[in-house]
Amino acid sequence: MPITVFLNGQWIAAEQAKISVFDRGFLFADGIYEVVPVYQQRPFLLVEHLARLQRSLSALQINAPDNSFWQAVISELLERNGLADALVYIQVTRGAEANRSHLAGADLQPTLFASISPLPVHWHQPKPVAVTLFDDIRWLRCDIKSTSLLANIMLKQQAHQAGYSEPLLQRDGWITEGASCNFFGVRNGIIYTAPKDHLILPGISRDHVIQLAQQLGLEVREQAFAVTDLAELDELFLTSSSREVQPVGRIDDMIIADGQCGPLTAQLVTAYHASKRTLCEIS
Repeated sequence: MPITVFLNGQWIAAEQAKISVFDRGFLFADGIYEVVPVYQQRPFLLVEHLARLQRSLSALQINAPDNSFWQAVISELLERNGLADALVYIQVTRGAEANRSHLAGADLQPTLFASISPLPVHWHQPKPVAVTLFDDIRWLRCDIKSTSLLANIMLKQQAHQAGYSEPLLQRDGWITEGASCNFFGVRNGIIYTAPKDHLILPGISRDHVIQLAQQLGLEVREQAFAVTDLAELDELFLTSSSREVQPVGRIDDMIIADGQCGPLTAQLVTAYHASKRTLCEIS
């Protein structure tokens, strides 16, 4: 089905959407993006996603419309495309100017873009995946949701070519995150995940899972676990807006939780599904 997108105030067919070759997003990856899951035409954790959008814009000193603008865009995007379950993609770049220059002009108008794609929604317990340990080669401002994802793409491509679902990244001996997700480890009934700092993207699903775990009475420590701790983990799982809670059964040749979904991970999968159902039941 043809997709209608939003670009700089216009609603147009996706194949007709065009930007300037001098757009700084195209030339320098000078922009940010956000991805919002939608269930039954209801955006999930929208307030949190838009807050992260604004934080990234502020970090890059890009002036763009406020949250009410994006809420209206998302509503119309859903209506125009008739999708019930979807991923909404928002991208803002610093804009375009006639000359290529590392230092942008002061009067640029940001390029505003939003698109949508179908989201296959699952309600089951996902099958555990295998991940592979790689060095974290990304830049030192991973807290900004930048469109500059070349290192992430290289890492994910290398992992997939080796037959793994996702890279498990480490920096100086400590686990940071994945190329497109956050990681959680479980040991002795305690859930660990890297703290929110400049080395990880503050995942919205990550924060939601922490809240769900606390509601279940589970102890969560926002404390990075070491590469040397991996063999001692009882469970490992990853989180993202598209994967939600994804159990991990293997790190390279190391089997985790007998290759199955661990009991705490299973609780969080169920709790995440329940939060989706609660959203869908809102009239």
